[in-house]
Amino acid sequence: MVARLAVLPAIDASSKATLVAAASMSGPVPDPWDAAAVPDYQAVIDHPDAEAIYLPLPNNMHRAWTIAAAAAGKHVLCEKPLAGSADDARAMQAACDSSGTLLAEAWMTPFDPRWCHAMQLATDGLVGDITEINSTFTFTIGPEGANNYRWSPDHGGGALLDVGIYCLGPAVELWGSQPAVIESSIDLAPSGVDATTTVQLTWPDGQIARARVSFVDAERQRLEIVGATGRIVLDGDAHTGGPNARQIRVESDATTSHAPERSIDVEPGDPYLGMIDAFAAAVRGTQRWPRPVERSVEMLELLSQIRTSAQ
Repeated sequence: MVARLAVLPAIDASSKATLVAAASMSGPVPDPWDAAAVPDYQAVIDHPDAEAIYLPLPNNMHRAWTIAAAAAGKHVLCEKPLAGSADDARAMQAACDSSGTLLAEAWMTPFDPRWCHAMQLATDGLVGDITEINSTFTFTIGPEGANNYRWSPDHGGGALLDVGIYCLGPAVELWGSQPAVIESSIDLAPSGVDATTTVQLTWPDGQIARARVSFVDAERQRLEIVGATGRIVLDGDAHTGGPNARQIRVESDATTSHAPERSIDVEPGDPYLGMIDAFAAAVRGTQRWPRPVERSVEMLELLSQIRTSAQ
């Protein structure tokens, strides 16, 4: 769905990329991209005009199709999470390294202007040393059995793997991927994947990240970055960005119940378009892709540790 609603429109809007072939596992390629339809995924890879592949398939399919694309000399922009496991991601990286092609994870949040500005404010010390990050990404995806691969353990489903990167990404960006203490609780769906995961991570210097992801809670996105002298808050599309992601709220004293607040307005932008443009530039060698694959592997290792801690 993200391909149809966000990525394909971003490719259309980009001056640096052109859609030349598309295939779908869920039915015909929709209008207006049906003119680029080819019979199957291998035909996308084999298309003579295709330099790079965007891969939005279920998580369990990322490894095989990335390796197939790399074998054909095609660069790969693979939907987050990069793979179903860190081992799969390493195999994907090895294949792309061997073929001299770029492998990039399609986590678009770092291309959202508001998120980037909030993170810059945090690293610049606007609210002092950052001590906590609290984050939520919850939404409902319908009942099990409704043909949604996110409920399927065989397809690498579950809320943590699906959207955990959004909530934990800011903390990992600031403090690294090696917390000293991992505490988590998981509510399992009947299929065996996590419907809801709640986690608290504590880093060696005492910083804390708390996150909640869910397929069954009411829709909510929130990011709160707490410092010694205040907090930076994003509400509404905090992780996905877009045209309504315009405002950063800053509380100047997080220890005071009547803390003064101010808002910082940010010109919104399409994070998917930013991601596509950055990937196209990296493919052509005019700029580096900003997030090395090693960071994606580290995130997958952390998500695995969180699941293990809840057992």
